[in-house]
Amino acid sequence: MTELKAGRSLVLRDVAAELSSDEGRDMFHAIGIDAIVCCPLIKDGRLAAMMAVHQDQARDWAPHEVDLIKEVVDRCWAHVERIGAEARLRASEERLRLAVDNAEVGFWDVDLTGDKLIWAARTRALFGIAPDTPVTLKDFYDGLHPDDLQMTAAAFDAARDPARRALYDVEYRTVGREDGVVRWVAAKGRGIFDEDGRCVRVAGTVLEITARREAQDALSELNATLEARVESAVREREEAQEALRHSQKMEAMGQLTGGVAHDFNNLLTPIVGSLDMLQRKGIGNEREQRLIAGAAQSAERAKTLVQRLLAFARRQPLQPVPVNIATLVEGMGSLVASTTGPQIRVVLDAPTDLPPAKADPNQLEMAILNLAVNARDAMPDGGTLRVTASAETIGEAHRSGLPNGPYVRLSVADTGAGMDAETLTRAVEPFFSTKGIGKGTGLGLSMVHGLASQLGGALVIQSRPGVGTNVELWLPQSAGTADTGPTPEPAATMKTSGTALLVDDEPLVRMSTAEMLSDLGYEVIEADSGEEAMRIMAHGRQFDLLVTDHLMPGMVGTDLIKQVRALQPGTPALLVSGYAENAGLDPTLPRLTKPFRIGELAACLRQITA
Repeated sequence: MTELKAGRSLVLRDVAAELSSDEGRDMFHAIGIDAIVCCPLIKDGRLAAMMAVHQDQARDWAPHEVDLIKEVVDRCWAHVERIGAEARLRASEERLRLAVDNAEVGFWDVDLTGDKLIWAARTRALFGIAPDTPVTLKDFYDGLHPDDLQMTAAAFDAARDPARRALYDVEYRTVGREDGVVRWVAAKGRGIFDEDGRCVRVAGTVLEITARREAQDALSELNATLEARVESAVREREEAQEALRHSQKMEAMGQLTGGVAHDFNNLLTPIVGSLDMLQRKGIGNEREQRLIAGAAQSAERAKTLVQRLLAFARRQPLQPVPVNIATLVEGMGSLVASTTGPQIRVVLDAPTDLPPAKADPNQLEMAILNLAVNARDAMPDGGTLRVTASAETIGEAHRSGLPNGPYVRLSVADTGAGMDAETLTRAVEPFFSTKGIGKGTGLGLSMVHGLASQLGGALVIQSRPGVGTNVELWLPQSAGTADTGPTPEPAATMKTSGTALLVDDEPLVRMSTAEMLSDLGYEVIEADSGEEAMRIMAHGRQFDLLVTDHLMPGMVGTDLIKQVRALQPGTPALLVSGYAENAGLDPTLPRLTKPFRIGELAACLRQITA
């Protein structure tokens, strides 16, 4: 055993004569061995295995027999080790293949001596070539993106240059030969040189990096445009804040204007009513009549001013009905032409098949007239005023800011001086005017803006200095049928009899209204509040008609009418208001807007008492 561990062969010619009992003689005899030659295999300094030739009787082994046995043993061990190495190599290659397949890495090998190109299936796929298709170095160069060809070729030349022997490390794009797909590829490799320094081959790996490069490009673009996008976001935020401030300012001005207009209407009601009655009765001499007429004219101008304030505040009492815009525009042609003068050419374009629009015809006529006057003032040397109408359907992100749906667009465009950006942003502010002191109230566009908003539409102004202005009034289409008949005049003064309960918290308003009712033949019972009116009823006073203000301290007019009719069903009632407060109002209640004349009061009473 010592000989074997030392790597020397064991030769026994006669086991019985050469071995003692404790050296294994009995073991050899038990298995029928009387002569043996053992050749050891030493690995890493240790006895790894043995191969033996034996015989069942003593034998004198000749030297050439021992040498033959040793040669056979050496060849056998060499074969066994080669088979093992091949098995291990196959296992290693399989593990490598699995790792490469899972990592989606492709191999490549350029045999420069034999001018051959060896590509794995994955490598072919990166060039858009089928797995079994033969490839050459020309296929490699033909598959490169034109913008990356020169750079990639230079890197390959550097890798096979004996003087440089550079690492082939490059990223390039391929254009698939069969599928035309552009892919980004990362390739790495090295040249292999012989003893003479010649490059015999260049081999390496390729990996698709399309997703990574796209992400890098997106990040680069993001970084490159970050500053611009931040500036844009800041600008949009400032614009939004400015729009919010403007909206809040307009809302605050609207609330203030509406309240002031309501108070003005209460002041104008006794003035307009009293002057109207004085004119109807012909009181005073000719000079006094002229003074009364002048005062009445001023009161009417003040009434119009208050109506414009209410229009801006979106609190004017509207009577929206289906309106035939074509008929309305056509009917205003002569009035617009006479208002603008002979130097301005007026063009009307409103198709007769337009759908009806939801609007108050009287207020809409006033709006068109206001826009025509503005256009005239913008064209002192003459020009063209074009009034057009069309049916439109609004989609997403429309310039009007209105919800999607069908609308009628009414446009009043001029070829005048136009407005700069600063003027345009303030155009609809009340009392803002560029016409100079005493030449305009600054309420024309404000009134149109308020009218459009109150009707559920919008006002859009487009203007350029030196080019002109186009004002668009967008009105919702109406499902009803437009009334093409003439607008009725206020009913004439009538004489009747009966008792009217008049309720108003303003003494002057109550006084002038009582005079009108008396002049119409009514006996008048006055009350300064809804609560006092209910106390009058509780004391048994009878009346045939209820005329009440709406906005009063305590009980409002609509609640008073409900309580009166609960106690005295069917009582005719007229609601009088300084401005339209539609919230909570019964739309069937007859209403009269302050200030009013006796003829307008008579017309309303005729309707509710007929």
